Amino acid sequence: MKLLAIAAICVLALVSLACDPDGESSSSSPTATATNTPAPSPTPTVTSTSTPTPQSNVCQPNPDPASASILVINSPSANASVQGPITVTGQVAAFEAVFQMTLYNAAGNEIATATGMAQEGQTLSPFSEQITFPASAAGPACLWVWQESAQDGSVTKVGQVPLTLLP
Repeated sequence: MKLLAIAAICVLALVSLACDPDGESSSSSPTATATNTPAPSPTPTVTSTSTPTPQSNVCQPNPDPASASILVINSPSANASVQGPITVTGQVAAFEAVFQMTLYNAAGNEIATATGMAQEGQTLSPFSEQITFPASAAGPACLWVWQESAQDGSVTKVGQVPLTLLP
């Protein structure tokens, strides 16, 4: 019991020192002070109003990816922000040198289409063609450069480039 009384006195002495760091006694009774801790500010939400951000998954599944021995798209580069008309350059090995270009919006709807022609057919050959789109189509889009199958007219040998179309 004596040991418990000594421990209680020690605790009281330590509390007293903690409340009065100089160890001096005060004639007034202690008062509680509140510390204002600022509430964390909310993380701001950034909203772009000028240039839409390209979506990495804006291109629909590629039905028949073209190999580098069939199609190389040099420009525009992936995720570029472009204004119309878009100049598309690269190399293609296409039957009779003819290929197609189609722009799709993020929902997969066709925005524009154009036919292109390489310098030579059936061999990897340079091309530079343009595709235009309406200003109302501004936003995320996917450019497809592809060939039409001579057998059944289906889409073959497709290259895809995600873009942001500017008005």
